[in-house]
Order: sequence, then C-alpha cells, then structure tokens
Amino acid sequence: KFTGYKEKVSAAKIIGIVKNNTLLQKIIKDDAAWIILDKTPFYPESGGQVADTGLIIKGKNKFRVLDAKYIGKAIIHIGEGLEGAFKKNDAVQAKIDAEHRLSIARNHTATHLLQAALRKILGPHVQQQGSLVAADRLRFDFTHFKDVSDEELSRIEDTVNGYIRGKYKVNVKE
Repeated sequence: KFTGYKEKVSAAKIIGIVKNNTLLQKIIKDDAAWIILDKTPFYPESGGQVADTGLIIKGKNKFRVLDAKYIGKAIIHIGEGLEGAFKKNDAVQAKIDAEHRLSIARNHTATHLLQAALRKILGPHVQQQGSLVAADRLRFDFTHFKDVSDEELSRIEDTVNGYIRGKYKVNVKE
C-alpha cells in the first residue's frame, strides 16, 4: 500500500527480500537487494517522475533506498544494507528523504507551469508528449508545428517566472 501522499515516514513490515533474483529470508550490511514492504511512503518511478530515496530502519539497522519501482502492483525498494541485518517479517520504519521529495515536487509543479506558459505563448494545440521530473532538473517534451524562436523562448521563460513570483496557492488533488 502506498502511503506517501499523506506520510513521509511509515511503520511497515518486510514481506519480501530479493537478491540476485532469489527470494531470501535475510540480508546484511553491504548486500545490494530489493525489499518489499506491506506499506510504503516511497513514490516509485512513474510517468517520467523519478522515485523517492531514503532509508528503511530497524533500530540501528539501516537499508539505503536508492530507487523504487513497480513490479506488477508491488513497490520494490532497491538499495543496499548500510548497517546490521534485515529479515522477512521485520517491523521497520520506511522514511523518505523529504528534501529530495520536495525538490521533485517543485519540478513537477514547474512542468504544469511550463505547459500553461507554452499554451499561452505558442497556442492551445501544445500537448505534453513526455517528461522527466527529477530533483535537479526537468525535461518537458511537447508538440508544436515549428521550432520555438528565441523571442518565444524568452516570453515562455518570463511567463513561468511570473507564475512563480505570483506565489499562487498550490492545490493537490488525488
């Protein structure tokens, strides 16, 4: 179960451990593995948006989550053991890197601002065709029937910056 829209930290239980495509009962420090939890605040890579990073913690035991992905309906936490050991059925805390999540959220919001500016400057025919939303950058692929001129690019940039300076309230819908 994904809890990340409401929580940055979730109490969870390890329901699976995978290393080298093999189900295991236990991993230790320095093991690269996948951990599957019964619930998680980790947003998995989806729709061009990168996954959350963070830690899975049990007392002094730590597993660094470097990536999260869907496999079927399960969210897998890809990473490595930092300290101690983890076993199937362990009660743990799943904790995302909140600053990393916030940076991704800012760039996610920026894609919406960019699309609005593109439609305002280039026309309502502009449609998103893909994107990459990461903590340090974004890429926005869109349809348009010709190259964007330097003057249009400057107007688009000014429009997005105007939206940002406007300090509009952001509403989140699920």
